[in-house]
Amino acid sequence: MRYKWRGFPKLVAVVGGFLMLIGIVLFGIAVLAFFGYLNVGLFVERKYLLMSAITMVAVGLLDAFAAVVVARW
Repeated sequence: MRYKWRGFPKLVAVVGGFLMLIGIVLFGIAVLAFFGYLNVGLFVERKYLLMSAITMVAVGLLDAFAAVVVARW
């Protein structure tokens, strides 16, 4: 393997692990909302809306980055 791509598999593992963690957290939130233990309206209140939007955009960008990394690997 060329020298500049030597750390690439580690990067793939780190990004994949982070995305799995985020996926588990989001799945847990969805399950709690489904069973009525979490008020989903909390995330769209004006106080938390920006934080929710930034979190979702960041997860989406990381997911797209991981897709590119895995596709090129």
